[in-house]
Amino acid sequence: MRQEARGFTLIELMVTLAVMAVLLGIGVPSFQRLQQSTRTTTAFHLLTTSLALARLSAVKSNAPVSVCPSRDGRHCRGDSVWDDGWIVFADPARAKQPASVDAVLHRFDRVGPRLALRSTAGRTLVRFHPSGMAYGSNLSVRLCSTRDRTHLGSVIVNNAGRPRSERHDGIPCPFAP
Repeated sequence: MRQEARGFTLIELMVTLAVMAVLLGIGVPSFQRLQQSTRTTTAFHLLTTSLALARLSAVKSNAPVSVCPSRDGRHCRGDSVWDDGWIVFADPARAKQPASVDAVLHRFDRVGPRLALRSTAGRTLVRFHPSGMAYGSNLSVRLCSTRDRTHLGSVIVNNAGRPRSERHDGIPCPFAP
C-alpha cells in the first residue's frame, strides 16, 4: 500500500505567501491610522477631563486650582510644551508652582509617541478660581502629529473656564513639532 504525502506544494506555499503579503500591505497602514486616531482621541479626552476636574475642584474647595505642563509630575514647566504630561494642583497662593508634592491633585503622563502638544504663547498655566472662571486670555493646547506634521485639533479653555475641543484634519501644524 502506498501512502500519500501530506503537505504543501511549493506553488501552494508561494500563493499563500503572496496573499498574506497583499493583506499585510493593506492592513498595516490601516492599523497605524487606527492607532494614531486612538491616541489622538485619548489625548483630547484626558486633557479636557483634567481641565474640567481642575475647574470642579476649584469650585468645590473654594480655592484656586491650576493646570500646567510638567516633566516630572511635581513641578510646572516654564514653557508651552505639554508633550511629557501635565499636573492639576491646588494653588491657594496663586503661585506658578505647587507649594508641595501634596498639593498635586492629579498627574497625567505622556499621551503617546508621535503626538506634540503646545499651549498658546505666553499662557503656560491655566488657573481656575473658586467661581469656576479662568481669567485672562483663552488657553489653547494644540495637538499635532509629529509624523506628518498635521494639526489634529485643539483644546480651548475660555474665560468662563469651560474647556472644549476642536478637531482639525489635514491642515498644517501651527508650530514645528
